[in-house]
Amino acid sequence: MVKVFKNNMMALLLLTVGSVLNLGVVLPAQAQSAIVEVVTEPPANGLVRFSGIPEGEVSLPSDSMAATGLSPGSYQTSLSYIDPALLAAHYKLSRISCDDDSSSTPSIGDVASGSATFNLDRNETVVCLFVLTLGAVDNQPGDNEDGDGNNGGNEDGDEDNSGNGRDNDPGACICPKQGSWNVSNLPGKMVCTGVMSMTMPLAPSRQTGLIELSNGCQTLIASGLSDDEATVPFQRTPDCGYKGTIGGSHEGIPMKIDFTLDVADERNMTGQLHSVVNQQGMTCTMSRNYTLSASD
Repeated sequence: MVKVFKNNMMALLLLTVGSVLNLGVVLPAQAQSAIVEVVTEPPANGLVRFSGIPEGEVSLPSDSMAATGLSPGSYQTSLSYIDPALLAAHYKLSRISCDDDSSSTPSIGDVASGSATFNLDRNETVVCLFVLTLGAVDNQPGDNEDGDGNNGGNEDGDEDNSGNGRDNDPGACICPKQGSWNVSNLPGKMVCTGVMSMTMPLAPSRQTGLIELSNGCQTLIASGLSDDEATVPFQRTPDCGYKGTIGGSHEGIPMKIDFTLDVADERNMTGQLHSVVNQQGMTCTMSRNYTLSASD
C-alpha cells in the first residue's frame, strides 16, 4: 500500500502536472474552478447527482466532477439524488469539507441541506468533499429485537466474548491487529482539469505492509517492508476510523495524500486515499480505494 502511494502514485501525479506546465501553455488570466468529490465510507457502488454549479452525476465508491473557467464569485451545488440502493443500505451524507479554509472567503458545506457554496477568489480552485457514511446501528441496552432487556449479546444471554476488540463495551472502538497486513489497491483514477483535461486510470495492485499500534491504538503506524517505502501515521477519529497524511513535492509543486481507514474487525479494514494538486490553472484529483487483511 504505502510504496504504491508514496513513490509511484505521488510521482505520477507530480510528473503529470509538471510535464503539462512545461509545455509552454499560455494560461488564462482567470482560472477559477469548483470541484465536487464524493466518497462512500466504507466503499459502496452507486450514483449520486448534483444540481447547480457544478452539476452532473458522480459514480461511486469515489468520483469527482468539476466546473472550470468560472469567474470569481459564489457558486452553489446541491446533492439532488442518491442511489436508492445506497439509501436502502443506510448510507447518508455525513460531512462536507472544502479545502480553502485559509482563504479570506472560505467555501462552506451544509450537511443539513446537502449543499456546498464555493466562494472562488481570483485564480482559485476549490475542492469540496462530500462523504456518504454507512449509518450507525443502535445497539444500546434494551434495543434488541426480542425485547428481553439484554444488551445485544448472544442468544443465550452470555456476555460477548467473541474477541471483536470491543471488550464487551458497545461504545468502544475496535483495535486492529498489530503486525503484517495484506493490502489490495483497487482500481483508481486521476482526473485533471483546467488548462488540460485528462483522466488516467490507476491499475490495481497488491503488497504487504506492517501496522504498529501505540497510545492504546489511538495511533497506527503503517509502514512498508523496505527502506524506500513511506511511513504513514494514522490518528483515530471520533467515528472510530483513522486518518493519515503524507506530503511531498516535485520541482517546487507541493502536494499531500490523505488516507482514511475504516475498521470492520480486528483483522479487516477498508480505506481510501485522495489528493488534489493545484498549479497554474491545472487541478489533478487522485482517488483510490483499498482493502486490508491481517496476514498473520
